[in-house]
Amino acid sequence: MSGLFGSLGALAPNYCLFLVSRFLQGSFFNALTVINWVMAIECLPIKSHATYSFILGLAWVLGYCAITPMALIWPHWRGMQLLTSIPALIFGVIILFTLPESISWLVVRGKESEVQKWINAANKSAKKKITVNAKQIIMENCSERDMEEESFMAQIKNLLRDKYTMLCVAMESILWIVDFMGYSQLSIAGTGIIKDNCHLGYIFTGVVEIVCYAILPIFLDKLGRKPTVMIVHFIGFLSLLGMFFTQRYADSNVAFLIVWLIAKFSFASAFMCCFVYGSEIFSTSCRSICVGICVTLSNLGAMASPHVSDLDSFTFPGFYLLVFAFCSILCILATIPLPETAHRVNGRKNSCSELSSVEYIKKTKL
Repeated sequence: MSGLFGSLGALAPNYCLFLVSRFLQGSFFNALTVINWVMAIECLPIKSHATYSFILGLAWVLGYCAITPMALIWPHWRGMQLLTSIPALIFGVIILFTLPESISWLVVRGKESEVQKWINAANKSAKKKITVNAKQIIMENCSERDMEEESFMAQIKNLLRDKYTMLCVAMESILWIVDFMGYSQLSIAGTGIIKDNCHLGYIFTGVVEIVCYAILPIFLDKLGRKPTVMIVHFIGFLSLLGMFFTQRYADSNVAFLIVWLIAKFSFASAFMCCFVYGSEIFSTSCRSICVGICVTLSNLGAMASPHVSDLDSFTFPGFYLLVFAFCSILCILATIPLPETAHRVNGRKNSCSELSSVEYIKKTKL
């Protein structure tokens, strides 16, 4: 749907219809972002989540940087709109008929025949065969209540009853809002890093993220999710302070570029942690809703990002950098109540579901 409305936007006869198509395209794109990540982590063991973040990051950078040659080849806005929308439309049709349902969701819903298909497919290439059958897996991990189909409103009510899950949603939402705001602001500012060549500057802002995606999986596995989130936000805090003092007192383009690179590294890392850590916190049956809430609220940060710098006109030059630095500290504080999810199964049961993807995949080694 995102690709369809984007393609229709390229054909819009007036500005109002173009805005409508872009609104619908963006609405479905947010849902697509959540579903892609949630489905992937529900089909992969927890030890592979950090590695998957690296693969996803490389794919993100590839798509990010591809915008520049596309803009040079077809600079008209209709061409750009069409070129960036058609791939999503084609790929959506392909995966509709080829991609299987999430294994964790199938287990939670008691879809025995579909789970067995997953097991059979996994055993074809797995070095260590899965010896249990689908019925055993479902009976060991799910109660009858888990397998009952619930309406959307029933899921919301169950979610609201679970105070700890709601606390996690609130804290994760803060992380998503701040990280998306900082990431967007640094990406926008990055186009002006290389003077007289905005296209090269744009590519540079994407390529610098490769370092982040290469290093982040190591930190996530060795240190754990929670410490990594805190560390990257503290690095962001220090680098933003460095940008403030460099811009205000040093007047050195080289020094400012260095601290900007560190800041972009930290916020790109923090943004990726939102996907990895945020998805692991919530259980299977309420994961899409919880992460969806966080992603939706993160758009508030994205919308605010280009306007935060306007605070300088009311205060003093560079004040907006201090605002972002304060927000980084806020994220560190918001991480404190959240649980650690790396290398262990969270034994806590909540009203959303007694089964998490971590529990299921660790037990079945799928």
